[in-house]
Amino acid sequence: MIIRYLILAAVLLLSQYKLLWGQNESKNPASYSLKPQYGVILPHSSKVEHLTHTNPFGLEFEYSRFLLKDKSWSQCNCYSKAGISFLYVNYNNPKIVGSSYSVIGFAEPFFIRLDNLKLSSRMGVGISYLDRIYDEINNSENTFFSTHFSFIVHLDLNAYYKLSNKYSLVFFSKYNHISNGSIKQPNYGMNFPMFGLGLNYYPSGEIKFPEREKVEFIPKYFFKVYLFGMVKKISSNQYFEEKNTFLFGIYGLMGRTISKVNGLSIGLEYLYDGSAKEEIYRKDLIDDHQQISGLVGHHLLFGKFDFSQYWGTYFYAPYRKEYFYQRYSLTYKLSKFIIGGVTLKTHGDIADSFHVLLGLSL
Repeated sequence: MIIRYLILAAVLLLSQYKLLWGQNESKNPASYSLKPQYGVILPHSSKVEHLTHTNPFGLEFEYSRFLLKDKSWSQCNCYSKAGISFLYVNYNNPKIVGSSYSVIGFAEPFFIRLDNLKLSSRMGVGISYLDRIYDEINNSENTFFSTHFSFIVHLDLNAYYKLSNKYSLVFFSKYNHISNGSIKQPNYGMNFPMFGLGLNYYPSGEIKFPEREKVEFIPKYFFKVYLFGMVKKISSNQYFEEKNTFLFGIYGLMGRTISKVNGLSIGLEYLYDGSAKEEIYRKDLIDDHQQISGLVGHHLLFGKFDFSQYWGTYFYAPYRKEYFYQRYSLTYKLSKFIIGGVTLKTHGDIADSFHVLLGLSL
């Protein structure tokens, strides 16, 4: 199980290396931020409702770089920053839920830039270590988490207010989701919005966004194919031992950009679900464990980053009770044709599976 987390860490480091440590300081200035935060836990299932009456609080430290070069601008007619953050959250329930420690890679485009005020959105994905997890004997109430390592994804809105050339305040709200992607049960995961006021420091002085003419938008078609997979653990019971099963799949997309930062796509997905195959065997059923589905997607495109949201419809999935699902993906273009990233599949607010992606883009 540790291998898939190491793979995600490698993808994060590869995507951030050139952006953070391979850039010229004068052209892509650095920023440091300290962000205390406070939030709520959403009761998305009756199985976790008893754990949602506390207010989590945390502290985040981040290092980022502003991407101000001509190439960065031409990719989306916007400026952005990218970085890595370290987030500590205390869930205010030390005996059952404990705390999390996360390392997160993120991309953050600015959509309003005034002299003293700037607004942005952020997309991030990373790895969390949880110090309190489910244990059938010692911690059976913790239905949020059953593995020490899990995945975290989040979406943020940020407002920056200039204090001086080297300092600014940031008001932010963020929607976080932590889950192990159904690697091991129980895995209801946690949805927890956080809010806060932080301080930014710019060691090179005031961040000045160069004035550039907007590049004329020309719609383009794109084609992408992704392979994904994971190992999922099926718990033991009085008749069967614990077993590791393998899930793998492929999905292909055809899309078209409709603006510099937006695209739409349609696609098909095939999934071989080894966990469903094992459950069918244990329940002595005759259903098929394989799945075929259609996808309709929206893409937020910021340079080499692509944050995608898909609506999936099952065409063939005899074992599934649901008809629809959602898939959220964050990918980074590692080379001209190769893409790496992560994707989370959910049924409503319930996480189904988390996968590492490797794909081709044309």
